[in-house]
Amino acid sequence: MKQRPKTGLVTGKDIKEEITKTKKEDLLRFEDMDPLLSGRGAEPVYRDKLTGQRMSKEEFLKSRKKKEEKEKRKEIKLEWGRGLAQKRELEARLQELESEKDKPFARSRDDPELDRTLKEKLQWGDSMAHLVKKKQGETVLPDQG
Repeated sequence: MKQRPKTGLVTGKDIKEEITKTKKEDLLRFEDMDPLLSGRGAEPVYRDKLTGQRMSKEEFLKSRKKKEEKEKRKEIKLEWGRGLAQKRELEARLQELESEKDKPFARSRDDPELDRTLKEKLQWGDSMAHLVKKKQGETVLPDQG
C-alpha cells in the first residue's frame, strides 16, 4: 500500500526523500511489469505521415528513400536555376566576408582600406562631389567560363 506524503511543516530534505522514494518505487514497478503490457522489446510501428495508416518497415524505408531522391533532384534544380552572375555575386560576397573576418575588430585612422572605402562613398549634399573624377582604368571582363 502506498504511504501518504507528510503534511504540515515539511523540510526540503523530507520532500527530496519522498521524491526519490516514489521514483524508485515507480522504476521497480515498471521493471516488474510484463513486457507485453509495457511494450518493451516491441517492434516500432511505422505510419504514413499524411494518412496515418500503418505500414511495414520496407514500405517506410522505400518512402523515405523516395523523399531523399526528390530532395536531391530539387537541389539540382535550384543549382541549375541560378545564373552565372548570381553565382559570381555570391562568391564575391563570401570572399568579402572572409577578408572582413581576418581584419581587426577595432579599426584605426591608419587603416588604408577603410580610408579608401570612405573616399569612394558618395555623400549626400557634397557640393564638391561633381568636381572629383575617379580614375577608371580599362574595364576587364572576367573569364566567363
